[in-house]
Amino acid sequence: MRKSKSFLSIVGTVAFFSTAVWAVTIEYPLADPFEYNREIGPVLIEHQSPVDIYVANVYDPMRWKDWLIKIWVPENTPDLFEIWVDYDNTPDHSNPIEVFPVPVAPLLGPSPFEGYKGFYANTWEQLWWQYGTNPVGSTLPHSWGNPAWVSFHFNVDQGVIDPIGLFIKDACIPEPTTMALLGLGALVLTRKHNA
Repeated sequence: MRKSKSFLSIVGTVAFFSTAVWAVTIEYPLADPFEYNREIGPVLIEHQSPVDIYVANVYDPMRWKDWLIKIWVPENTPDLFEIWVDYDNTPDHSNPIEVFPVPVAPLLGPSPFEGYKGFYANTWEQLWWQYGTNPVGSTLPHSWGNPAWVSFHFNVDQGVIDPIGLFIKDACIPEPTTMALLGLGALVLTRKHNA
């Protein structure tokens, strides 16, 4: 009897702490099946950290993915130093292709939220170039094309219940051959227009 009570006590304690550290899941589905570029926010997330943000994408193996994330936290909370990012093609986010840490930098300038400080990562900037994806079949890093989901995971502070500010810019960019063809087409149209 004593053994079963202590076993149940241990199971209950483990179950309690397991549920206490589960992250809040927030999904941003596509509004349009051809939404290759989108911006989310700035918006306040009214949830306690940790947070898992899932951003739906147009899956395309011949494109590449670039993104920008800005996170604002109350000034009295510890600084953020990294977030975790993953790319996934499953509808329930159950089988990420790749999961990796990404360093964040302090966000300079005014905050859209009074009493908040900001941090960011941006694959258009040199510090973060290696974290975007490349077309499938390329010899470049993260050659997954444009995945179905890009996800951002971070934990501000277990005790923080203040809202967290968020802005995401997400872009599915055509691979270089398509870009070159689009440029040539624009050049031909310009020449015809001028003739």
